[in-house]
Amino acid sequence: MNRRSFSIFDYTTSASALHAPRSRKEEAYRRILEIVLSGSLGNNEFLNEQPLAEQFGMSRAPVREALQMLCSERILENVPRMGYRVVPISIRETLDAIHVRLLLEQESVRLACHNRSPEAIAKLDALIRQQKKIEEDETSIHSWILQGDLVHRTIAELSGNMILVRTIVSLIDLLRRASIQLLLGGVDKPLEIHYHMRLLEAVRRGDEREALDLVTKDCQILQDLIWKQ
Repeated sequence: MNRRSFSIFDYTTSASALHAPRSRKEEAYRRILEIVLSGSLGNNEFLNEQPLAEQFGMSRAPVREALQMLCSERILENVPRMGYRVVPISIRETLDAIHVRLLLEQESVRLACHNRSPEAIAKLDALIRQQKKIEEDETSIHSWILQGDLVHRTIAELSGNMILVRTIVSLIDLLRRASIQLLLGGVDKPLEIHYHMRLLEAVRRGDEREALDLVTKDCQILQDLIWKQ
């Protein structure tokens, strides 16, 4: 195996960062998770305590605790004398995650249609416009997917149920890894922005039936891409 340390870059805050980190361990956890979710780690690339600690400007202890936490969540695995590597996502796990996400997002958009406000609609509109700009500018795949994830997170937040939000966000993070792997593998970008724009209009009108239909189609697109692999 080719062992090498991975350079850390400053990524945009992911959907998983619901709150700013309150401790060194939480900061290390968030920053390591960003590396994982970016899809930039190859199969033979390992994360190691010392290089991460130096990049983050902290001691090894909080980095070690963060790595252990990610291992307990089955995001990373510890390979003796090598370091930590990303646990591959199986097709079965990905499809199961899509199914659960669909069930939860159907409830979140239903609540969003009832709880919508001009401020929330304006925020959604800005996020979708930014995703369209990222696509037109051919910015990185990670940035494009991340922006789309923020759209879904914002809709979930409109539900007013933070347990629902956290659960959807955890599924979004898991599925982002699968989405990045698909697109890096040569799969064309789905027509996500088209559905996001229509979903925005449905929520703006409070059209619950249309919103539910669009969320279902959005998840179906990702599921179809997985089956094609």
